[in-house]
Amino acid sequence: MSGAPPAQAVIDAIVAVKPALRPGDVHPDASLTRDLGLDSLDLVQLAARITAAYPDFELRAWLTEAMASEVDSVHSMARMLEPVP
Repeated sequence: MSGAPPAQAVIDAIVAVKPALRPGDVHPDASLTRDLGLDSLDLVQLAARITAAYPDFELRAWLTEAMASEVDSVHSMARMLEPVP
């Protein structure tokens, strides 16, 4: 996952957590919970995988943003992994 663009890193991590999903099933606007079926344990496992490659990723910050905007998409998580200019 390291070195992959953030969106691809999130997709790879999702597929690792939910092996029933294939990379082609995971689209940038897909909701992690509604569309892809991740539950709270899956989200923790996903965060652990992403944090391994992106140590600055904070699940709590993403969850706060996702709850406020009601958007828990692949893209919203990938955006949190992009370097701040």
